[in-house]
Amino acid sequence: MHIQSVNNYSTDIHDILELANKENAYFISSWDKNDRILNIDSHLVEQSVHQQEHKNTYIMSKDMEILKKQISLYLSKQGIETPKDCITVVSNGTSAAFISLLQTFKRGATNFLFIGPIYFTYIHLLNIFGKKIYHYEINLFEKITFNFITLEKEIQENNIHSIILIQPFFGSGITLKNSILEKFISLCEKHHIYLLIDYVYGNMEWNSSSHIHNTKLIQLADTSNFCILYESISKRIFLNGMKNAVIFSSPKFISDINTDSEICLGSISYIQESLLHTIYSPDNIKYVNQFIINALECASNNYDLLCTLILGTDFKLCKSTCGYFTLLGIPKIHFKSSKDQEIINEIYNETGIVTIPHSRYYYNSSEYYCFRINLATEAYELLNAIEKILHICGNSGNCDIH
Repeated sequence: MHIQSVNNYSTDIHDILELANKENAYFISSWDKNDRILNIDSHLVEQSVHQQEHKNTYIMSKDMEILKKQISLYLSKQGIETPKDCITVVSNGTSAAFISLLQTFKRGATNFLFIGPIYFTYIHLLNIFGKKIYHYEINLFEKITFNFITLEKEIQENNIHSIILIQPFFGSGITLKNSILEKFISLCEKHHIYLLIDYVYGNMEWNSSSHIHNTKLIQLADTSNFCILYESISKRIFLNGMKNAVIFSSPKFISDINTDSEICLGSISYIQESLLHTIYSPDNIKYVNQFIINALECASNNYDLLCTLILGTDFKLCKSTCGYFTLLGIPKIHFKSSKDQEIINEIYNETGIVTIPHSRYYYNSSEYYCFRINLATEAYELLNAIEKILHICGNSGNCDIH
């Protein structure tokens, strides 16, 4: 069986964050971008802050008609017709996840399946609401394939009502092709299974020249009765302090999301709305896309340097092709303990480097300690950190960075 039940899982990472906040700690698994490298033009931020037409207004997901038309018009210029009633906006990706999950709850879903590593918010919410959780395990260090005949059989046997799929797979820089995602959507359509596609870090393939929207995937979501897709351009340009998320789905889902969002999430700030207006303006959209291209080039270059650094060692780096993160695996034989929590402290005590084990995202390995690496950081700092870890594990790096 590929599908296994999830039990006794803790989503608490306060102990790791306490280490990360210590003086001189290097948080290699961070979700922020280093301020000393590539930054978005401050003029774009200032434009958003100064658009104060709605500063005294409650801005709800059901409103923002002009903004939704603006997004719809942009998509139309890219070759797909997406009516504004297939689009809505919420304050951030976590809000999008919650309000989308709520739609499945209202429609009677009780058994949830996530594919590969999962952001712990999902498990936390599903536990709160007493849902049954299942996990489809994948190996991020090998080629990922799905036997959809077997998958369909196991989904039916476990009476799965909803699937949660994060793309790229959380913290890995590995994404599925549109053709595979289309098969997931078709499978869910066939069996009336709700599919949530978390695309917050999506559409950032290193070899692509377009990073605003995956138009093919939006089209699939809009024409499905069971798929909800959400993404966040603000995350791609590291404006974590003024985030937003755009949700694409069928008109019925969007209508229900708008109603529930007003009650459960409340309003978004005028700056969050203004940021999207600013991004989608003809004067800025090309610049935003180019900024993402440049940021991804930094991430890709850092990834290549890491690959060189661990050559000849027994470390494993997953074959990332997109985004700002990759996953490193270190054989547990290098540590005194095989328990992730103790390995965290061992690495920190010997190097000052703080890692988040990927078991926190329900990605477990008995042989390897796996953790996410933020590639959007200074190359020197990143390589120096890995060199320190190589040293305590008895590996000699092949790259002199001193």
